[in-house]
Amino acid sequence: MSQLKRETNEGQALQRQRELHEIDRAPQQAANQQVNDFAMEPVPQQNRRSWWEITFVTSGFCMAVSGMFAGAALTAGLSLQNIMIAILVGNLVLALYGGFTGAIGAKTGVSTTMLSRHAFGRHGSLVISIVWAITLIGWFSVQAGFFGQTVHSMYPNAGGITDVPVAAAWGGVLMIFTAYIGFKGIRLLSSIAIPLLILLCIVGVVMSLNQVGGFSNLQATITKPISLMEGIVLVIGTFAVGAVIQPDIARYAKSPKQSWTAIIVGMVIANGFIVFAGAITAIAMGTGDLPAVMLQLGLGIPALLILIAAQWTSNDSNLYSASLALSNIFRIAKSKLVLVVGIIATIIGAAGMADHFVNFLLAIGIAVPPVAGVLIADYFLVHKQRYQFGKGTKYASVVWPAFVAWAIGIVAGVFIDWGIASLNSLIVALLVHWGLYAIGKRFNIPVTSGSVEEKADGF
Repeated sequence: MSQLKRETNEGQALQRQRELHEIDRAPQQAANQQVNDFAMEPVPQQNRRSWWEITFVTSGFCMAVSGMFAGAALTAGLSLQNIMIAILVGNLVLALYGGFTGAIGAKTGVSTTMLSRHAFGRHGSLVISIVWAITLIGWFSVQAGFFGQTVHSMYPNAGGITDVPVAAAWGGVLMIFTAYIGFKGIRLLSSIAIPLLILLCIVGVVMSLNQVGGFSNLQATITKPISLMEGIVLVIGTFAVGAVIQPDIARYAKSPKQSWTAIIVGMVIANGFIVFAGAITAIAMGTGDLPAVMLQLGLGIPALLILIAAQWTSNDSNLYSASLALSNIFRIAKSKLVLVVGIIATIIGAAGMADHFVNFLLAIGIAVPPVAGVLIADYFLVHKQRYQFGKGTKYASVVWPAFVAWAIGIVAGVFIDWGIASLNSLIVALLVHWGLYAIGKRFNIPVTSGSVEEKADGF
């Protein structure tokens, strides 16, 4: 009996020792998670941000100079009236599905790639992570190319350092810096750049209208006609990925209501105004070369510096989200992923990715929204808002309805002639994912394969 008692006491002492060890490690684990920007776990409530910070960061992400270039691109294919319709409808679609995905992020506190572990499966989510990383690298490259063009317009005769490829390269290096810092760095830059960019756009629009004698004298010269629906898809393409990965930002929101406020302000107001400003200045000045327009209007170097800051606020968010996506694949600190991905994206940007801008927007405007449809259906309709994360969480290895729905959504976006292609692809994917799950449940047909349990480190 005494032997049993002694062993019991030793066991209790050992257990107590382990508990004290875990308590001692807890502060360090929390610190490590915060340094890694909670890439693999929910953001704790005490680390959530105020509504205005979430709104500023979202608006900074939305207010990209690529939006102004998209507005300028619309002027070559649509009348002024249709341009305004395309801008309004496109941004309402973005705000709608970005609002739902952002609300999921705010509720769960995790990034889009973490959400995809439930919707697409633990191993299936790796595919989504790769797609996001490639797409966001593409966006970073486009923005870096625009940066190079802006700098070259400022100093066309300053030698090799301001040549477009060279400027795109060192500009990309600068943009890596705030993404390396994380959410705090992005928030700080957005707080400075966004008010200045809004002011610049207002001044640019007013001066452009004065050049032509008022709004009534504006007349778009159509050189490459496109349909209104193609124009809407082009507008959606300016932020199609951003609306899907809104959880990357919204996970820091204190409530879904804050996330909805942020995406509506960011998309309908901020992004809508940026695209509108690009279109108006391009029509009034007869060119889509926005840096050249700013110089023609006499706004000079300060205006171009603001354009650079706007490119910076969007590109650090692109790189930040790309690193979150890759954190789902590689057991590497997010800060290191930022450096690696940033260097690769900068090289691509310097090689001239911006030259394929319009085709890039049209492609992602159809291919990306179906993923949002799957995420929304899975969280709200299939799992009834009951997601869990952390050690011990069990995921399916692959969720087949999600991939089938994604593929069918893309096909619907390409081949359905009526309505808005991006919205068609999203709705079809949502209904197919939900429907296949319902059929599987009704007839006891397995729709997933395998099972994976999450470990303490998020893998």
